[in-house]
Amino acid sequence: MLSSPSAMNLFGIVQSGVSRLQNSVHHQLHQQFGAGESPSARPARDVVISTSGETVPSLFVTAASGRHDTRAVTSPSVSNSALVTRNGTDASDLLLTAFDGVSLQIASYLDAQDLYNVQLVNRSWRAFIVANRDALYGSLLEKDFQTVIRSSSPFKSYIFSQRHELEKELLHTKAIQPTYAALETYCSTTEPSNHGFIAMFGDIFELTDPRVARFVGFKRHHALSVVLAATPEHVNAFRKRSEYTRPIAFVPVINPNWPEFDLPPVEFPGFLGYAFDFVKMVPGYESLKDTVVKSILRDLMVFDTSESAAAYGISIGRQPFIAVLDESFSNPSFHMTFSSPLRRRLSKLSISERIRSIEERIQSIDACVIHTIV
Repeated sequence: MLSSPSAMNLFGIVQSGVSRLQNSVHHQLHQQFGAGESPSARPARDVVISTSGETVPSLFVTAASGRHDTRAVTSPSVSNSALVTRNGTDASDLLLTAFDGVSLQIASYLDAQDLYNVQLVNRSWRAFIVANRDALYGSLLEKDFQTVIRSSSPFKSYIFSQRHELEKELLHTKAIQPTYAALETYCSTTEPSNHGFIAMFGDIFELTDPRVARFVGFKRHHALSVVLAATPEHVNAFRKRSEYTRPIAFVPVINPNWPEFDLPPVEFPGFLGYAFDFVKMVPGYESLKDTVVKSILRDLMVFDTSESAAAYGISIGRQPFIAVLDESFSNPSFHMTFSSPLRRRLSKLSISERIRSIEERIQSIDACVIHTIV
């Protein structure tokens, strides 16, 4: 199976048939979307979490540090005509004829970001993607989104699903902004060399089932914003030196006495598993799964219905620690969620830049809906 980068290369070769143009396109895409950052002095990105010297990256130290660098988070699904007229009509516009079928098959291996990038090359490539957008974006729906918002066409479904994801992430980001911004400032300026702060608990893993993620998030909502620190000494230094006065819950991860416990197998109608069974760690934080994540999620059990949960409680003679998928739950202040691919793409930006970027992308989608779909 073709990888997305390989498909991008082959798509350009089939479309052009001209090596000079292909080299030019690759150079343009590299300049616009893949250029690396110039090296500069930055705060310590890695935090030591064990006596053996094991480290994990700090999410409070952003790669974009102080810049509004939108290259890493450019909207991968929508683009209006204003975005693709930068090249105008020139010698690089191509006519697609007998190669359309081959090109479509190759383009089906591209991810959403590459489909967006291809549309910026010239009008002909954009026209090709637009003409086949239902097939191309429809194949990405289940892959890109945990929650799919169905509409009258696959492309509309993709756009509405992305808007739903962006709106959810915007609410989460605004909910954590004050605390997160204070820690960014502390890690980048107040104590850049030995800050000791890693991430918020909800940012180091996701839950593979969106229904489970929603109700486990409700059950452990206040834990999502718990800040993981290396040691209690780092926490004390922050409290003494930071001007932030609002309450923050911290958990030191260097702890030789993490509780060890088993999650006994349960066979009971309606039992879907422990919340811990659905955990998928963000790359780089796997070492925290069996200590931090397991200790905070504990033996939280997930049931399909309240009736199943109640029946299980009666069978064991006590009320279990549960999350139920049919629970009626509404709290307008509960916006925090677990990690997602979108959040990981945005992690290169500071918290204020994330909010601005998400709002701009929502506006872009709304403009696309108004001018292209309706």
